[in-house]
Amino acid sequence: MKGIAISTIALFVIAIVSITILIAFFSSNLRPALRKGYCSIMLSLLGFLPIPEHLRPSLPPYCKPIESQKMVVIESSIPQRIAFEIASHVLACWKMTGEIGVTEDTYCYELVIRRLDGSVSKDDVMAELPSEYKDIVLWSAGTISTPKSLGIYYNQSEGKVVVE
Repeated sequence: MKGIAISTIALFVIAIVSITILIAFFSSNLRPALRKGYCSIMLSLLGFLPIPEHLRPSLPPYCKPIESQKMVVIESSIPQRIAFEIASHVLACWKMTGEIGVTEDTYCYELVIRRLDGSVSKDDVMAELPSEYKDIVLWSAGTISTPKSLGIYYNQSEGKVVVE
């Protein structure tokens, strides 16, 4: 009788531990999967049902497709203006990716600097960002002293916008 009770308790403990491990494993992957499933169901329903445009429910921001990478040419040669342009595009990239919780790396902008009278550093760009957004940037571009092209993209694993 004691052998059956001890084996039952042992199986019960093993079951609880197994369920806890499964929940811990799936909880990190569950939210993106649920979002993706919800979005695909809503998009297919909206495409299938003959509902007038003004009666269709709006989709949450994470369901809306992100526009492809845009090339922006910066014509100004003033370093402060270039720093402002970089900061504004970093913030725009953050608003359409990091702020809404995009679950994959996303390219946002290619900035083409045509002329430059002086140099632009990370500190110049950070000075243009609002204080609450200063920690969202990974700067890999070094000091910019010649005309060049910069890539701005959202790195999902870091949860930051990369400038390189």
